[in-house]
Amino acid sequence: MEQSQVISQTIRSSEGERRVYFIAFLAALSISLAIVEHMVPRPLPWMRFGLANAITLYAFGVLRPKEVLLLVIARVVASSLLIGSFLSVTFLLSLSGALSSFFVMLSLFLLFRRFFSLIGISVAGALTSNAVQLLVVNTLFINSRISYYLLPLILLFALGGGIVSGLFGRFLTEHI
Repeated sequence: MEQSQVISQTIRSSEGERRVYFIAFLAALSISLAIVEHMVPRPLPWMRFGLANAITLYAFGVLRPKEVLLLVIARVVASSLLIGSFLSVTFLLSLSGALSSFFVMLSLFLLFRRFFSLIGISVAGALTSNAVQLLVVNTLFINSRISYYLLPLILLFALGGGIVSGLFGRFLTEHI
């Protein structure tokens, strides 16, 4: 092997390692925010601001989509393991909300970034997450239209949470 090939592999390897460490750092930060937010009292069990999504918003600008997806899944799985809700109904709702939110936010970020700010993308993700969670609860557990009467309240709270998370994501993007 030529010396230039060895040096090239070393550079690629250390870049790859730095990238993995950076993803792990973002995952740890995201998991920490999710756990702290879990400890904050809420008016209804599923209502939260979704501050960990601010890390996802930041990651859209610095990571590849597959890496951001890995970050989102790692956050949901690790935080549920640490909170003690892994493979529970809460975990199912969290995973369904996080994945649906990820795909909507990624689509908006990649296709319509010039039309939507990070706050708008965050609000769309929050609305999607909450609507999908309500759909999952209604389909798998309640099987009643009564739960849809909560939809305006849930979406109103999602709007506020999406704005807060989007502002935090914008702050991270502008200052890191």
